[in-house]
Amino acid sequence: MAGFLTGFLPERDRYAAMLLYGLVLSTCFNGYDAGVMTVILADEQFIEYYNVDSLRSGVIATIPWASTGIAQLFVGGTLASLVGRLWALRISICCMVIGVVVQVVPNSYGVLILGRLITGLGFGCVYIATSLYVAECSPKSLRGSFIGTVTQFGYQLGTLIAFWSGYGMSFHQSPYNIAWRVSNVIQIPIGLLFAALSFWYPESPRHLYEKHPDDPERALKVLCCLRRGTPDDEWVRQEFHELVSSFEYRKSQKSGYRGIFASKGLRKRLLYGLYATALQQAGGIAALTMYAAIIYKSLGWNEGHQALAINGIQSVLQLFIVLVNTFTVDRFGRRTLLMTGFAIQATALLIMSCLTTAFPNNDNKAAAVAEVAMLFIVGLTYCWSNGPIAPAVASEIFPQHVRDKAFGISLLGQTACLLALTQPWPTFTEQVGGRCYWLLFGLNTLLLISVYFILPETKGISLERMDAIFGEVDAVEGGENTGSIDKVEAMVYSKHDDEKITEIVEKRV
Repeated sequence: MAGFLTGFLPERDRYAAMLLYGLVLSTCFNGYDAGVMTVILADEQFIEYYNVDSLRSGVIATIPWASTGIAQLFVGGTLASLVGRLWALRISICCMVIGVVVQVVPNSYGVLILGRLITGLGFGCVYIATSLYVAECSPKSLRGSFIGTVTQFGYQLGTLIAFWSGYGMSFHQSPYNIAWRVSNVIQIPIGLLFAALSFWYPESPRHLYEKHPDDPERALKVLCCLRRGTPDDEWVRQEFHELVSSFEYRKSQKSGYRGIFASKGLRKRLLYGLYATALQQAGGIAALTMYAAIIYKSLGWNEGHQALAINGIQSVLQLFIVLVNTFTVDRFGRRTLLMTGFAIQATALLIMSCLTTAFPNNDNKAAAVAEVAMLFIVGLTYCWSNGPIAPAVASEIFPQHVRDKAFGISLLGQTACLLALTQPWPTFTEQVGGRCYWLLFGLNTLLLISVYFILPETKGISLERMDAIFGEVDAVEGGENTGSIDKVEAMVYSKHDDEKITEIVEKRV
């Protein structure tokens, strides 16, 4: 038991772990919004109120990703850079709350879409700020574990609460339209709770140093706090040395969007970022998740509340399966888990495709049970493989001076794939029926092959030394060669030593 807890709360990084796990509330807020739409899109009163057909169903489900794309391209990274990672989170959560309120008040279809767009804008900014904060505050040896746990576990927790809240509310048919409105508004306290708790969080030490290089003590103090050490501890000094060295090497380089596109090396890395985030959604998981209740009904599980109950059970299992990623990603690496995950998903989708093709009328109960099992396997595997690993890779491969903007742009790979598969999915399934799963089988097979040939391994490499695996100059070594790193460290540690001597003298007196 002690070893199990140590995996979650490593002794030296226990304080940082507690802080970072608290960010689960922010991603839980995001996950709830996605999860509750699965239930709402199957609500007969909602369908009647907005006259929802297959086309409108696709629009309602995916329209937030249009504004999420805007957030990823322009807003999220800029906001995180200007006001810091934590204030970006608070502002983004407030934006999502406004979007939810607009959706639940009595309105027209157009106002509903406006609310969904506002929610999507906040969603994109929350995801960017959360991933950046976790990546910049995590120790390098556990960075993949922390990012994966916070982003995916929080997201699954949100969908779990959403599914069962929606399931419970689905029994309330009166007053008219109360069920889906209450299900939607329940998420607001989750976001506001984290916004309040965030005022006890320190800002990212890397963001602090990037913004205040003339006051390095601010970043050092936060680093000491996160690592539960003092400026004299070797692990603190080493990380601070890499942080400062990297900055000294990069400080003459262009930052922001200009920095990304002015450098051939960073343009190449941006393609890796777009590819990494595309891995999360290119297999079609969003289509299977967003329309899960509808899919289960189409497979013959349409008596009473069967489809919603199946969805709720799956959400419980998905929450805990995320822990596979927590305990393996920094041990076996990103590539290994991704390839294993895609292999399992492709196999399950192959079986699924064969069954739905062989029994298009859902007249075989054993086949229907096996089809649900295959969907479970796909969803569960996603939760420990491409789901949490994609943001981990995309948030760790860029240097500090462009990370916020580059990570935001990289997420367009995720958004483009999600929109391309999810928006037309209801219409596509109407036209081709059960044969639609052959497309997802093919996509997951291609993704498996692509990871083997394309994706580099980033396990155990510090953020400041990531340049080397892309064939560029190691930023830490480059900073050491400038000589200015010695001046900065001499200033910081000499001041620290003077303060320490004064403290000892005062105690003796």
